[in-house]
Amino acid sequence: MWLTRQKVEIARYYLTLLMWAGAIFGLVISPPVLSIALISLVVLGLLDPLKGLNPRWLKNARATFSSSFFWGMAGLYVLLLLGIWQTEDWSYYAERIRVKVPLLSLPFVWAGLPDFGKKEFGWIRAGAVLFFALLMLLVLGNYLFNFSEINDMIRRGQAMPVPRNHIRFSLMVAATTLLAVANFRQRTLGWGRAWLFLAAFLFIGQHFLAVRSGLAGAYGAIAVLIAGLALERGRWQWMVFGLAGLCLLPVLAYLAVPSFRTKMNYVRYELLHRNPAEDTGEYSDTGRLTSIRIGLDIWRDHPVVGIGPGNLLAETDARYAEILPGVKGKRPHNQFVSALAGSGTVGGLITLGCFLLLGFGNQRWRDPIYLATFTVLFLSCMVENTLETSAGVSMFCLLLLLTRPDHPSLNLSAPE
Repeated sequence: MWLTRQKVEIARYYLTLLMWAGAIFGLVISPPVLSIALISLVVLGLLDPLKGLNPRWLKNARATFSSSFFWGMAGLYVLLLLGIWQTEDWSYYAERIRVKVPLLSLPFVWAGLPDFGKKEFGWIRAGAVLFFALLMLLVLGNYLFNFSEINDMIRRGQAMPVPRNHIRFSLMVAATTLLAVANFRQRTLGWGRAWLFLAAFLFIGQHFLAVRSGLAGAYGAIAVLIAGLALERGRWQWMVFGLAGLCLLPVLAYLAVPSFRTKMNYVRYELLHRNPAEDTGEYSDTGRLTSIRIGLDIWRDHPVVGIGPGNLLAETDARYAEILPGVKGKRPHNQFVSALAGSGTVGGLITLGCFLLLGFGNQRWRDPIYLATFTVLFLSCMVENTLETSAGVSMFCLLLLLTRPDHPSLNLSAPE
């Protein structure tokens, strides 16, 4: 027989690496490539051309279902399923079901994928860091050649041109900054301090992007990383000096980085002087705050089980029409407020419990890289409805899976 177990596993190994590369590329460049990569990972993890079901998945299925990581992810999807009885807007509910599938499918099939070691995860992290460093270089080059025009865009509340979505791009830059540090700790490719140079380049570039969600995630994550590394080594003074230096960086960035200074001036104007009734910007601060306030109002009117996750769009549109006629409705720009509005206090507690399982279950919080990556995603969920878009859900799943320290027999970020 030409198709043997050895050939199948070799093909699964290289195809999995290829699909990881496709997923990272697709997150910021091509949604179709992202979809193909995720579907392929599910097929590779679950199915087998010789046995039907992947023998590795069958062997490890029991461990999957006893994992706090799996239930933290799956719980966020199950919460959506529990709201089916409330649903009136079936098209929107069906869209939510489709968008959030990776929360259930990726952790479900993870145990069937090849048992990658530090080498393979190092390759994936290295590819992600180099890819985003290249993109950052191109973005900054474009800024340099179109300096006045882009600064004027930022002054008017628009974003610096980046591949596709500026918020997702900035969050991925924050995450790959952490991956570069992980590569340094693991001595990936033998590059040594070159990884720290790339981490610094990405972090500095974040200030030129001047995207508030990305900056908040980057600063929060690096603060957690500094504290985690200091405590790991018992060096309290590192944490004190590191956090003090981190607090000074925004001041230096305001003085030295034109796009950062322009954005901060715009934020000050918007929060202190702009009339919320005139808000038409998709990502303005007043618009975000209004969306959160409307979400909390929905929760107050339906405190126990919410309006129903499938009805959230229609309800927010109706309330926007009442208070801001002519302005397109926005879902709450806070994942937890979205959970409260859609599924009530019950849903809010389940969502919080799932995040606690993901961040602190099985002592994952002890791993500085994982906890810092979790911080980026948690802060994203505080200022965006991250888990309400397919790219946001995919980013959430892939980054946590990539940095997860309790992969079987593997600590991904502990130094050798």
